[in-house]
Amino acid sequence: MLKILYFPLWLLLLMMAGCDSDKNTQQSSADTTTVYQVGYRVISFVDSSRTYKPNVEQSDRLYFRPIDIDLWYPAQPVASDSTLRFGHFLQLLQDRANFYSAPQKFDSLPMTIAKSFCDGFGCSRPSLLLQNPTYTFNQAKSVSKRFPLILYFASFGSMGYENYLLFESLVRQGYIIACVNSIGRYPGDMTMKNADLMEQVRDADQILNRLSLDNRIDTTKIGVLGYSWGGLAGALWAMQRYEIDAIVSLDGSEFHHYGYSKSEDQDFEETINTPFFKKETLSVPYLRLESNPQPKTSKKDSTYNFLSKVNAIKQVVKIDSAGHQDFSSLATVVRSSGKCSVPEVYRSISALTISHFNSYLKGSTNAIER
Repeated sequence: MLKILYFPLWLLLLMMAGCDSDKNTQQSSADTTTVYQVGYRVISFVDSSRTYKPNVEQSDRLYFRPIDIDLWYPAQPVASDSTLRFGHFLQLLQDRANFYSAPQKFDSLPMTIAKSFCDGFGCSRPSLLLQNPTYTFNQAKSVSKRFPLILYFASFGSMGYENYLLFESLVRQGYIIACVNSIGRYPGDMTMKNADLMEQVRDADQILNRLSLDNRIDTTKIGVLGYSWGGLAGALWAMQRYEIDAIVSLDGSEFHHYGYSKSEDQDFEETINTPFFKKETLSVPYLRLESNPQPKTSKKDSTYNFLSKVNAIKQVVKIDSAGHQDFSSLATVVRSSGKCSVPEVYRSISALTISHFNSYLKGSTNAIER
């Protein structure tokens, strides 16, 4: 059954009354649940089944495929624990760029990226954005309890920090979020080639294998969340894994709009014409949150309809007043740091995402009706 709905923003806000996921608010579903504090840590390892940097000896640190898991989780912070600033994630982006693309070196990425964000959204200053506080405690002790896992597939060439506000909201509800960063073949640059796309998909395989060893993660309850290009990667991964229980696509690229670039059209065609894609379907509840209106293209009927590959409950929700960038935390974070007006649209997107996962990972009977 397919539902394609258009939600005006005022109606979403009305529906969300009483459902706010503020860090100090108790949540109700079939049972009253605890609102958790948010912890963050990095798990780094190598996938010895894949090589990464070509033409080097096995002793080279980049010979095997390196993988970093950015993990957000329910935490029990103590007085000595501190919360992260937004600049921490941009510094981590620089550190990884230097590692994955060695010997190339970057030395001012945090300030450069912060400036581009501020200029792009017309608000704040780089120094304010870098110092913007989060509610995420760095390396705090984990809560000794099992929680459902959500794998987040980052957008094109990005890392999970782009949606950390949504992660904080999900963790408060009792989820663990593991980020599958968008890193292609050496030197790590993502492209729209199928070979690079599948590196992110294979990273997810290794991340799940690694996290399945952690007894605080309930691997019988797994969700997939992807933004933009990560929506396509997440869908491809979910199509090949029987353990998945639900998927949310944040304006994902599994719906391809033809006509912007011939090379991008050809790359997408390469992916959907692989034997795997032609054979497999997505067999778990699928929610797509979509910008409105749709981008205009130069050809008639020029959007690939991914719904034809979904063999389960499928819903498409068009969010009024939402552009593609609104499915990321960045617009909210930049505007908050500069004390500019913050649109409610990201809060709406977050509420619908949480509702979907609560329905299919927790069996919630108090989900937002769609």
